[in-house]
Amino acid sequence: MSIGGLIRRNAYWTVDIMKGSPIRKHYSNIKNILNNHETIKSHQELYLNKLLEHATSYSEFYNTCNSQKIENFPVVNKQILRDNYKKILVDIAHVPWQINEYHIQRTSGSTGTPLIVPQDVRKRNRVLAELKVFGEFAGYNSHEKLLHARILTRRHIKSRRQILRENIFPVDCTNIKDENFKIICDLIKKKNISAILGYSSWFDPFIEYIKKHSISINSIKAVIAGSEFLPPETRQKIITTLSCNVVSRYSNEEQGILAQEGINNDFFSLNHASYYFEFLKLDSDEHAMPGEVSRIVITDLFNYAFPLIRYDTGDTGVFSYRNSNDIKTPVIKRIHGRLIDLLFDTEGNPIHPMVLSRIIKYYDEVQEWQFIQKEYNLFVLRLKVSSPFDYSECVNQIKLKIGENSEIKVEIVSEIPLLSSGKRKPIICELKK
Repeated sequence: MSIGGLIRRNAYWTVDIMKGSPIRKHYSNIKNILNNHETIKSHQELYLNKLLEHATSYSEFYNTCNSQKIENFPVVNKQILRDNYKKILVDIAHVPWQINEYHIQRTSGSTGTPLIVPQDVRKRNRVLAELKVFGEFAGYNSHEKLLHARILTRRHIKSRRQILRENIFPVDCTNIKDENFKIICDLIKKKNISAILGYSSWFDPFIEYIKKHSISINSIKAVIAGSEFLPPETRQKIITTLSCNVVSRYSNEEQGILAQEGINNDFFSLNHASYYFEFLKLDSDEHAMPGEVSRIVITDLFNYAFPLIRYDTGDTGVFSYRNSNDIKTPVIKRIHGRLIDLLFDTEGNPIHPMVLSRIIKYYDEVQEWQFIQKEYNLFVLRLKVSSPFDYSECVNQIKLKIGENSEIKVEIVSEIPLLSSGKRKPIICELKK
């Protein structure tokens, strides 16, 4: 714990107190629920009943559902949410704690289907509180120095003032090559960074670089890996090389932090304080059995602006039950990440495939997309759009990441082909490797 981090934390909570403690109340509520297994079920039932009643009263999409039981509500996915956006959206007048416009959260569309999700102010505060609670569970206290390895676009660039206030140092992980890793390692040592948050697949080449060049990094206390499955071998490399806590986090942009491993656990503890979880069979909406590969379906208990009820995340996993004081609580034993091809820039350097989704999500006209690499400098961008738009800016943004000498052919299509699993493959690399 650093003095700078302590000062920033105290300043943050002081400002929150002056506003009536909107985030602190959620922070305390989440910790209280998750640390007392005996009360999880009663809290969930209370929140769930209120949400279902709200949705049937004020959301046109749900107003024919019987609010007495969640099974009376349809299972939805991103495409259903997109197609019924206006019907699902609740007017601000029916969300009593909302004064200003809703916060707009955009998903990156890692499955090829971007989505816009409005969040009311209470939901937004809940998300901020979740970040602090689950950071602590991983061994990281908010406002300590954090390296955030992510796909950076112009919309993610932080000012020096923001970095100073938040103590979060964003770095671009688009280019998986030595020059970029050297800059990151130098920054970690110069700023005495205490934690790293990044994509699971990014850590493997990063750790390999550190080992290859015998770089000594001693300040890291926690690593939080997200967005993708963290292989056991990668986890062990991180622990051996950095001598720190390593946890895998399961979250999404449209909802928040859904689950996270404990420091010494081999399972994901679910965020029962904010979400209601169902595990359904792969080929039907019947409930799966423990140990069975199933679809992860989640109800957001706090978003009253755009109710996400029985939302099929597109992820599959295996769940089981953990006993605590004779209380059975569901946990996830394994989360199956999506398989995504690796891309290469025009110079042959591998780049993270999420770079595309981070750019395309800001173009509302794009309903689905697919990016195909034909050669090192030849690409095809397939777009299914809701209406015609000038995609030149989007193409230029992509070129900045893969090479300005690249050629990107844009194809406007009526549908993106499905895999046999029913999912769309957003990234296809046709290079002969």
